[in-house]
Amino acid sequence: MKFPGLSDAEIWELFKKGDKRAIAHIYSLYSENVYLYGLKITSNHVLVEDVIQDMYVHLIQNRKKLGDTDNILFYLLKIFKNRLLRKLQGEQRFVNEAINDYSFDVTWSVEHNIILEEDSEQKLKMVQDALLGLTPRQKEAIYLRFTRELKYSEVAEIMDISVEACRNLISKAIKGLKSSVSEKENNLMALFALIVKHV
Repeated sequence: MKFPGLSDAEIWELFKKGDKRAIAHIYSLYSENVYLYGLKITSNHVLVEDVIQDMYVHLIQNRKKLGDTDNILFYLLKIFKNRLLRKLQGEQRFVNEAINDYSFDVTWSVEHNIILEEDSEQKLKMVQDALLGLTPRQKEAIYLRFTRELKYSEVAEIMDISVEACRNLISKAIKGLKSSVSEKENNLMALFALIVKHV
């Protein structure tokens, strides 16, 4: 069920009021994105699915107490990540303060129809190699900012860092990418832009 013309804030308000169409809309529209994000934190797809279900049950049961939001995906990713990390910590996959020291396993790829030049596959390999050089935190920040198109403030909140630290993290990652690929091809950063859009 779609809500043409309604903003995220308006749809969220309907959700908080118990509108079944809004509940179904939010679940169908955002669950896959939340699921894919979870798989970048842990490969345990059963756990990711369980946490997603538990999150929605919690949100529905506590909808009257929920805060407002103008970005539903951001709101869900933030809640989901906190719940997933607590679950992982409970399973003793992380110890104490190492809770945020997880591997963010993201593989960027592009559809074949955007590879137009004969040497594009080689360029793609260069960019992918450069992306592999990023730290897990840099990968997560790049993923949230450019693939999921969240604001810096939203990325910072999900990652539990300041906005300034978030900007610095992403800036350092981009500088590293530019440094890695600029020696080979100046236009590889354009290919990078396509890659992060097609995760």
